[in-house]
Amino acid sequence: MNATDGIARILKQEGVEWVSTFPVFKVNNALGREGVPMIMMRDDRYAVAVADAYSRITGGNPIGVCTVQGGLNAAGLQVAYAGLAQAYEDNSPMLCITDGLGPGGTKNSHFDVTTSLKTVAKWYGHIDKPERVPEFMRRAFTMMRTGRPGPVIITLPETGGQYDEDADPYHPVKGWRSGPDPSDVSDAISALMEAERALAYVG
Repeated sequence: MNATDGIARILKQEGVEWVSTFPVFKVNNALGREGVPMIMMRDDRYAVAVADAYSRITGGNPIGVCTVQGGLNAAGLQVAYAGLAQAYEDNSPMLCITDGLGPGGTKNSHFDVTTSLKTVAKWYGHIDKPERVPEFMRRAFTMMRTGRPGPVIITLPETGGQYDEDADPYHPVKGWRSGPDPSDVSDAISALMEAERALAYVG
């Protein structure tokens, strides 16, 4: 299977209802083939903003997803950066998929794509081999559903490549939420109920 088709199919399996985008990105054609609706935005910044807003409204169930133009000196990614920074600051569990660069790919550019994206993401994953698509997508959705929310960025190399879908079949993943010990909660409630002048200092 082509790497882009694999990503589109996995998004469907994870319950993604649509993807916001700015038109030029190789995954978009795969989304069309898989029947995933796309919302075309005026630029990449708005594509991020719409996915971010959707994740905020739904609480990350389902996840808001966007695709933006990436690669070396990509104006789209530079425009999208502000939206990703806002999503990161506000703990929004959204997924952004874009073109990536391998090691040393930004040495002749003032804008270091990889380093910059890592500063505005809970997790950044560069799919260096097509057969790692299921692995990276599992990790991406697990990260968005586990612990403190935040945006996840997945990047693809310029050459998509093929992989054997049957060798590593994808299954939707679950997240893990941490919580207090039930006995501690019970003790806290008892203390509050018995207090004559209860005061809760939280934060």
